[in-house]
Amino acid sequence: MTSPRRNGAGSPALAPAASASRQRPFGLYIILILMTLQGLLGMLATSILGAGLLLLPGQAWSELALQPSELIEPFVLLVVVIVVVIGLWRYRAWGWYGMMLLLAYWMASDAIGYFTGKPDYGSMLLSVAMVFYLNQREVRELFAATNTSEVSA
Repeated sequence: MTSPRRNGAGSPALAPAASASRQRPFGLYIILILMTLQGLLGMLATSILGAGLLLLPGQAWSELALQPSELIEPFVLLVVVIVVVIGLWRYRAWGWYGMMLLLAYWMASDAIGYFTGKPDYGSMLLSVAMVFYLNQREVRELFAATNTSEVSA
């Protein structure tokens, strides 16, 4: 077994901070995988729905009672999820803030659903767990360290 390298003062020498690789926490992997899957499945569903709606005659549109404007919100939300996931994968501070805003949106939607008699307890629990996890010190420091190293470099 080797002993730690010592500097002149007798204390262990510290490795340079730039050479230390950041270890992504397991919980962050889970969030990233879930969000990536949500984005990929959303893109698949949007493309299938879009292709299906393009092939439907006008009468089918009226039978579905779907307005094209009703598809805008899910599409914009899908684009935002994809951008936020890219920011989280790359340790960008704006990705963390974007995720917090997405979670706030989803929690508000869950609260509205709860008070209108359509609660989604699974979504509520997952949103609260992600907010608590992403606000842990070690996770916040991952994104803060990236932000400060970009500014100083």
